[in-house]
Amino acid sequence: MSLCSTPAPPPRFSLLDDVIVLTDAAARSEDPAKAVQALANGLRGVLSGPLDLPGWLLETQAEGHARRELYRSREHGYEVVAITWAPGQDSTVHDHGDTWGVEAVLRGRLEVIDYRVRGQQRALSELHECGRHELAPGGVIGLLPPQDLHQCRNPSTDEIAVSLHVYGRHLQHVKRYTRVEGDLYRPERVMLETV
Repeated sequence: MSLCSTPAPPPRFSLLDDVIVLTDAAARSEDPAKAVQALANGLRGVLSGPLDLPGWLLETQAEGHARRELYRSREHGYEVVAITWAPGQDSTVHDHGDTWGVEAVLRGRLEVIDYRVRGQQRALSELHECGRHELAPGGVIGLLPPQDLHQCRNPSTDEIAVSLHVYGRHLQHVKRYTRVEGDLYRPERVMLETV
């Protein structure tokens, strides 16, 4: 994750159009929990069958997962992002910038490890693992701050994974946690990179 200019969004495709319709409806809710629930339920329906993903969405990067902004709503302010994970790629432990979100797997599998902040020791945060999910294609999870701290990983040794992320607002910065030792992590606010 580093500073990078925002490129023009890639071409739209039919699944993205469905996601936009569902998110427009969910984003009308004043209650983030209701928006997350409505969108998660809608995505489970849309993602229940086989998906035809464009080839450019399967392109990986050797230096880390490829984060692509697919759409940003002018009316509601939400953002739709796809992340392409080469085999074995992962993220650091991170939050989602104090906004709600929904994440879904479009292809492959994604292991998601949830964390909670147990305490602070000067500039370090003490984190503990509090849940683990393995999401298959069509698997969906919701994110509501402050219970949105997690790490994602493609557990496969030979298959690309693609995940879809919808955030309640444009997500430019997150807090990333880097392990120092044991359960102690150094938090750092970072700007997200988009390819």
